[in-house]
Amino acid sequence: MKAKCAMTLVGYAFLWACGGQQEAIDEQPISLEALDPQGQKIVFWYQHTGQREDALQELIADFNQTNRYGIEVRGEYMGRYGDIYNKMNVGIQSGSLAASLVVAYQNQALAYYQADGIVDITPYMDSPKWGLSPEERSDYVQAFLEQDNLGGVQVGFPPNRSMELLYYNVDWLRELGYDAPPATWDDFAAMCRLAQQQPFSKNETPARSLGFLLDVDASRFAAMVFSRGGDLVDSTGSAYALDSPEVKSVLELLQELAREGAIDVAAERDVEVNEFVTGQILFSQDSSSGLPFYKIGIEDSGLDFEWGVTHPPQTGSRPVVDVYGASVSLCAGTPEKQLAAWLFLKWFTAPEQQARWVRASNYFPVRKSTARELASYFEENPHYGVAFGMLDYGKSEPTMAGYERVRRLIREAMIEAIEGGDVEQVVEELQRAANRTLEP
Repeated sequence: MKAKCAMTLVGYAFLWACGGQQEAIDEQPISLEALDPQGQKIVFWYQHTGQREDALQELIADFNQTNRYGIEVRGEYMGRYGDIYNKMNVGIQSGSLAASLVVAYQNQALAYYQADGIVDITPYMDSPKWGLSPEERSDYVQAFLEQDNLGGVQVGFPPNRSMELLYYNVDWLRELGYDAPPATWDDFAAMCRLAQQQPFSKNETPARSLGFLLDVDASRFAAMVFSRGGDLVDSTGSAYALDSPEVKSVLELLQELAREGAIDVAAERDVEVNEFVTGQILFSQDSSSGLPFYKIGIEDSGLDFEWGVTHPPQTGSRPVVDVYGASVSLCAGTPEKQLAAWLFLKWFTAPEQQARWVRASNYFPVRKSTARELASYFEENPHYGVAFGMLDYGKSEPTMAGYERVRRLIREAMIEAIEGGDVEQVVEELQRAANRTLEP
């Protein structure tokens, strides 16, 4: 039933995947332009916590108070991305899910769409009455919109984006004899080895001195592969390419540096931030959305050292960075509920709300005009400005519906290789297992 969309919905009784109840639908086609979203109540499932959740709830409250249709949005924290993905799949299968909006990565959204759990957003974007004007449409970063357009279907709408960054200790690099971060992976390896031998002068626990602490994560891995000119999929985008020379080179370098003790694996979440801000590791690869945590952590540590951010080391003349971010999808429901959900999403990504969201979340905005309005924020947060300037170098991770399982396979392969496994065998098995996820 992939033809389901906002323009025409027919049938006597349909069990809506995100409504959890049967509702009578008129036999006549329903025009999107004729719909009335008055008084609709919708639920938004998200993964945000802390300051971001507070800011999001404030924005939701403002929308509820000011929208002229009396639409009421209720935001609900539903765990991390994997938790939400599992709950969505269970709810779609059982017809008992209550969400009207859900945060989802592109591969997750595609899986929901194929299971009839979400709808194509294109009709809403194109609607003369409810959609985006040509000026509004052109104000969005087109590459971000295209990330969510899979096979001509707009499975999500972007409220923000992030990228993989290399965080580095400028003062420690100077002590090691360098005046710039690593340009190549050979430079990176040499610096990591030196950092193991020569602890940072401000490190209060010099027995722990490393070049790098690796968070075993598929996005960290993808960024390393991209920076070498490789990809995780083949040229057709329909099969995985996880046995490539670039993939092998990443695993071989990690294995070598781990064997030498120049790098280590993060034993728990966010430990790399803690060890970076206390001067125990020279480099950390992390999301740009983590910039505030590094800034605050260094201030709180009292070490007062200079630090910077850049793209991962590269092999080509033009940098390539992993740009990613979950978008928001419209769950399948009544036509009125879907429209109400779209109106909130459109409002949420308008420049004024975008500026508020950026300041609270430190994500990148998806509207060009928002970026212009954030000039003072860039001045106050120069590392953010540096990262924002690299968005043009962005490359996306795979969008296949089964990529969630492949991400787990990549993590397992990283651990196996770092612990001394035969890299050739590791990548061969990874390639076979990844492509098995594409089989019907």
